[in-house]
Amino acid sequence: MAGRSQHRLYYDADDYRLLEIVNKILTRGKNPRLLRKLFEPGLHPRGIKEMAAPRALRIASAMIDLLGTLQSGTPEERIAALRAVHAESLHDAGQALRFNSARVCMQIMKEIVRAHGDEAEQLALAHDFREASSGKPRLIRRQLAKFHLLEMPEAWNQLAFDHHVHDANTKGRKSPTHLIMDAWIKGLRLLGVIYYNEVDPKVAAELLEAASVMGIDVRIGVEVRARLEDKYARLIWSPHGFFGRDDFMRFLEDPAVVAFFAQGREAVEYERARVLELLHSFNENHLATVNKRFSVEVPPLEEAAFLKSVGSGTASLVHLAEHAHQKILPHLVARTRALTEAYKNDSEVERAKIRAEVDAMNRFDSETIVDEYLRADVNPSVRSRDKPPDGADAPALLLLDPAAMVDTLSRLPCRARITLNPSNLSPADVLQVIYATRGRVAYLEIFNLKDWAQGRTHHRRLINEIRLVINSGNVVEAKRMVREILVDVEQEAPESQAVDTLRTILRDLETLLSFYRVSRLHSRLGSDSIGHSKHTRGMGLVVAPSLPWRARREIRRDPNRMVPVMTVALRHVVTVCNERSWWKFWSAHHPTPPQTRREPVGELGKMRGGRVETWSVAHNSTTLAAKGNIASLGGTAEQPGNGLSLVERASLRDAQRPSWRHLNSNTMNVAKILLGFLPAFLTFYLTKDWWLLTTFGAVIWFGITGLRNILQSVVGGGGLRRSSLLKWKELVSWNRVADSLFFTGFSVPLLDFLVKDLLLARGLDINTTTSPFLLYSAIALANGIYISSHNTFRGLPSGAIVGNFFRTLLSIPVALGLNAIVLTLLLSGGVEQAAALAGLQLWAAIISKTASDSVAALIEGSADRQHNLASRRIDYEEKLARVCDVYARLETTFPERDVLAHLDFDELKAKNPGLLRDIVIDALDLLYFWGFQPRARIALKQQLALMSQDERRFVLQSQKVLERKRDVSELLLDGLVGKHFEGALAFYLSNSERYLEHLAEDRAMEKTEG
Repeated sequence: MAGRSQHRLYYDADDYRLLEIVNKILTRGKNPRLLRKLFEPGLHPRGIKEMAAPRALRIASAMIDLLGTLQSGTPEERIAALRAVHAESLHDAGQALRFNSARVCMQIMKEIVRAHGDEAEQLALAHDFREASSGKPRLIRRQLAKFHLLEMPEAWNQLAFDHHVHDANTKGRKSPTHLIMDAWIKGLRLLGVIYYNEVDPKVAAELLEAASVMGIDVRIGVEVRARLEDKYARLIWSPHGFFGRDDFMRFLEDPAVVAFFAQGREAVEYERARVLELLHSFNENHLATVNKRFSVEVPPLEEAAFLKSVGSGTASLVHLAEHAHQKILPHLVARTRALTEAYKNDSEVERAKIRAEVDAMNRFDSETIVDEYLRADVNPSVRSRDKPPDGADAPALLLLDPAAMVDTLSRLPCRARITLNPSNLSPADVLQVIYATRGRVAYLEIFNLKDWAQGRTHHRRLINEIRLVINSGNVVEAKRMVREILVDVEQEAPESQAVDTLRTILRDLETLLSFYRVSRLHSRLGSDSIGHSKHTRGMGLVVAPSLPWRARREIRRDPNRMVPVMTVALRHVVTVCNERSWWKFWSAHHPTPPQTRREPVGELGKMRGGRVETWSVAHNSTTLAAKGNIASLGGTAEQPGNGLSLVERASLRDAQRPSWRHLNSNTMNVAKILLGFLPAFLTFYLTKDWWLLTTFGAVIWFGITGLRNILQSVVGGGGLRRSSLLKWKELVSWNRVADSLFFTGFSVPLLDFLVKDLLLARGLDINTTTSPFLLYSAIALANGIYISSHNTFRGLPSGAIVGNFFRTLLSIPVALGLNAIVLTLLLSGGVEQAAALAGLQLWAAIISKTASDSVAALIEGSADRQHNLASRRIDYEEKLARVCDVYARLETTFPERDVLAHLDFDELKAKNPGLLRDIVIDALDLLYFWGFQPRARIALKQQLALMSQDERRFVLQSQKVLERKRDVSELLLDGLVGKHFEGALAFYLSNSERYLEHLAEDRAMEKTEG
């Protein structure tokens, strides 16, 4: 790569390596088959496949599959890619910001794939990805802000939702899987996906499976249009009450539903024909105008090319505008280049004209095409989509009025909720629909982000007032409201049918109010996002009180994020008093057979910590308000434009040096250490007289900190009892060491000069002679405040900040003890007491530092140990759950045999080779955990102790499959972990026997118990 030699101090070799492989895959157009094998669901993200491909490459290849298979790939490939991306992103290191780190990593990898062709941008993103993988809170929050993402609570309990979005099967541009991934990255937990007139079972299956992978609650809705005089009322039908995905898929196969969707397809085809008429109208009536306006020669749009661009979606105005824009844009780019050359030599008057022309071309986007060339009033020969058809060729579904449409929907074999989308309706229209449907409209979409961005909010406020009055049940208010609406309609259209209907409603107010006396008319909020608008913020809304305080602060700084909707957020806290009551609570509510009982994981499993916090919205509390507490999750809307400019931006970007943030790891670490070393060295050099402290004081100070960081990492990873395969250097984060040395360097002038010398010794006459206790207490307190301050600056969790403050206080008695020991040694060596005390005063800050770091080594080393154990527990819980699933399948494969007593791998290979393959995969992952993951051996013993006796026996016996060297080796050679299997194969052959010997003691114990 050309840039590699140009910027040697920037970027790491891993950045270039990742980029090289990613771009090879993108150029080829599809992942190699062997690389795709890394997406095997059974392979754990922290298991054997780590030896075949680095994590960044695995995520990148999965993201390529996910983003690049909309047209050519299959839903199965996209789901496999999504599962891989999600698992790889979440299984990093169990950081304090685990979910937010995963969101950032997924977003950056998306941008790397999209930036194909822009090597400089890709390199910067690749470096950002590796930095984000460290999980440093401050860095993660900076990346969240960069991509306009709000920080979400790590409990993942935020009230984040969107009741109205579209995917590529309507007018959107994202596959269902891509849509779900983007929703998760934004932080959404509930999503309403709307389709037009029908739902394709294959699409529904992909959407629901993707949502299951990401843990998002998805509601599928079908928008149908009912005739209301000269316009349509849009009703969203949302079936519900199903027992999971399979039950919903069976519902879609019901004959009545199939027949209804067949009618819906007729309506879709009718709309498709209308859009094609509009395409021809654009060619005949408007294309010449566009060509003349911009001095270009764009050929007529072709039906076949347009329909190909629509793909699996429903042909719409949006698709046509985007297709036209894509065909026109290359001509605008060529025209801009020509004008750029002319601009260099023209007069100032001509330059002004050129600037105006380029600016007009830059602002000519798909939404401009809709506004100027695709509206019904400028295409009178094309029937309007917003007006019901009267011809004999009109589909039967488009001839139904609201009451008839709701009757039709009610006859389908399911419970359902019906939402009225009032985007194109007046308050009078809404009132008519509610009355005509006799209370069967359960929801009213009171807020639509797209309408809000376009300034269409007044009618929504009036419509929301209708909902509030109806829910109040107040006849007086209802009468006033209906009369006001009636007066407005009589003035605008005195001969319309609406006048008669409103008068009927006025005389029948009791009936109107009775419809919602038991079940209120609820609200719905949505973005109507299609995934690529430059004028709106995109999908996602969130109830601000359910967010962390930093996210709420971000919303306050950007008031445009807040939407005019208010709700009442309720926080629920469930507390379990102790471990025993927690287990009783779980067992009582989740009775399971003894052989399958394991500790619960997930939200209830978190109760082990004593507390679970959730949020909900108070019943019927959501309403429009001048000052709301619901915010948009989308970032600032992009500046509309095509990126056209007379300035050659690419050449300017190439001439710029990368940001200092993109210095390679070695350079950055050396820079941090030197920057920290400088103030430390100058403090000792300028304030001390003894050559040892003058020359080596800073070295001693840094040595204490560096040694403490290394020792605590090694001890936390297992110490001397760690796996022999796990080298001590692999346990040490050198970035963490460099950060620690950087900040400790600035503590020297603070503690040794400002606090010890200026404040205490000169100002208060406190030293090792007058009061050692006050001296070391003051230094420890100042050190605690300094550490807490830079911990806060770095964005560490509050628990770590408080812990680091109090550990400095705990160091006071240690410092006094060290002071006494050194004083005793000096006096024993014949040093006079006055000289000894004077020497101790010189070393007081270093003694306090040694004491503080000694306490820190114990506390943080223990914290590292617990961190590693917690990460391994997560790994083992997931992997052992899969092993137990294999055990259950094995029992059903041999229903008449005791498989624990007669586990015959040869027979299993003949009868069910797939099951044997799964056993091998699990055994290889467990072998890798044992060999390379810190604290894995202790965590395994702990997890086995929590399992039933039968499960424990099966786990241990199933590892014997590793004795089948030929079968396991063939599986690896056939590409189980991809093309680069050599390391995994060598590791297996070299260490499987030792691993099995290590488990022999556990197996012997099981036999004794048996």
